[in-house]
Amino acid sequence: MALNGEIATRLRWVWRVATGVRLATAAVLVAMSGFPAPVAAAAQGRDGFYLRGDLGDSDALTLRGSLKGFDPPTRCDRLLHPDPASVPRDPGCAGFGSGVFATARFDRGAETMTSATALALGYSRGRIRLEAELSSTALGGTSAPLVDAGRLAGETAREWSAVEPPSARLSGLTVTDVFVNAHVDFDNASRFTPFVGVGGGVSTVVLAFEALRVRRTLADGFAPAGGVDPATDEVIPAWQTRAAGTADHTSLLLAEPTLGTNLIGGVAWEANERFSIALRARYARYRDVRKSGEWDLLRSHAPVLGDGGTPATFELTLGDIAFYSVTVSLAYGL
Repeated sequence: MALNGEIATRLRWVWRVATGVRLATAAVLVAMSGFPAPVAAAAQGRDGFYLRGDLGDSDALTLRGSLKGFDPPTRCDRLLHPDPASVPRDPGCAGFGSGVFATARFDRGAETMTSATALALGYSRGRIRLEAELSSTALGGTSAPLVDAGRLAGETAREWSAVEPPSARLSGLTVTDVFVNAHVDFDNASRFTPFVGVGGGVSTVVLAFEALRVRRTLADGFAPAGGVDPATDEVIPAWQTRAAGTADHTSLLLAEPTLGTNLIGGVAWEANERFSIALRARYARYRDVRKSGEWDLLRSHAPVLGDGGTPATFELTLGDIAFYSVTVSLAYGL
């Protein structure tokens, strides 16, 4: 499924921003690499401001998605009925309400390259360090089955294609954070200093969401609720014939703010009075994000509901947003 031009343009913009952050981090790292060899073990205990740059890898944990809106039965779609008088007017169609009609659970792991970068300005006093951090975490893309939910979950089993079952996909998933972190260093006699930290702040979640549902053909046994089994000798209604083999498709760009927190741990090696290298692990978690969208196609016709005029909209909710990352962290005292 190809993204439309607007989505592709926005994704290229996000990629340029993320690339800029990575290049800035690389410049800091190169500059830091020129400092002299270790001569003292006092970097972690040195009070004052410092700069930190991170570069490493990341992986997303399980992500939960849901679609909420109006998704009435196929038989209620009046655009499938050649005779307006044949459109059902029972409460199952006229009184159908809004609700969660599909869910997806994206398992951990991405299908594309991931990364974690950060720049931070910190202040150290004794064993306590405070930091203002800008980080960018690219989590790639991943796919998951789109599972029916709500009132129609038991009715649509014989609608969806077995060759291309309903699916959802996340692409270009990136999380940008502006966090304030507090660290505690565990002082000891060696140059290796363990540390832990906690922090939080504001974040922006950027991704492209796509969903596709394809119905069976009559030859494959398309038998929606209210229709007939094509294997019988009964006459197949016109609306069922028109609905067979049709598709629902949506593509949605999401760039939404949220709040996040993180836990930090690692160990630093003090190269000299100003320069230190650390292995830094981070676990981050975020509040749910929501975005309203509209189907691009609904039963292969214009994205309108069964009344023939109301736009077929939905609300996408993404929850359980979390990831972990491991980076090499270089710090230089100012």
